[in-house]
Amino acid sequence: MYIDHVGINTNDMEATLQFYCSILGMRLVRTTRTPDGRRHYNVEIGGGNAFAVFDGAELPTACERQHVNHLALPVDTFEEFDAAYQRLKDHGIAVTEIIERGYGKTFYFHDPNGIRLQIELKTKQDADSLEGDPDPVPYVRALLQRP
Repeated sequence: MYIDHVGINTNDMEATLQFYCSILGMRLVRTTRTPDGRRHYNVEIGGGNAFAVFDGAELPTACERQHVNHLALPVDTFEEFDAAYQRLKDHGIAVTEIIERGYGKTFYFHDPNGIRLQIELKTKQDADSLEGDPDPVPYVRALLQRP
């Protein structure tokens, strides 16, 4: 197993994109919305790696610990996916229901430290698109207007 991506929370998507994309030179590759309507943007960080940014989060103060949204752990086959799900349940680990996604299926659970983890099985290649959010932040609107 390996980490496919890391998810981070933000309460200011525009500032986050300006920092990672404009200042650090990373590339926004996908925009979408979560089932509850929050923005979920993917930023490519090089070497085939990316991270997901989720908005609408209340961030900790400077004195509080920072939090990661989740770590995604991909598997290659339906058998591995089903075995991981069952193995976690057999060990008394609380897992979410299996979620069907456009790219495949996934489920979530927590490690002993409270870090949320995701097992995902990709059955289709993700389609990069900046048009997945019907009401994007200004940074995305500007990218969409470029020739």
